[in-house]
Amino acid sequence: MRNTKFEYGDIVDFSINGAIKTGRVYIIDANGTFENPGVASYDIMVDDENTLYKHIEECKLKAHLDQ
Repeated sequence: MRNTKFEYGDIVDFSINGAIKTGRVYIIDANGTFENPGVASYDIMVDDENTLYKHIEECKLKAHLDQ
């Protein structure tokens, strides 16, 4: 298993359909998915929507910075 940029529970930002979402890492697919093996992806829980966004590629995530 390879190292990943984010860990379980990390708060991250990502964009879906032009909207910026903030959530926490819930599941890590370190070895990729069937569609994109070798590229880590994450399932991100956005609590205020009670929604789990699945298979978000690591390159599409940024560490959340409180402002």
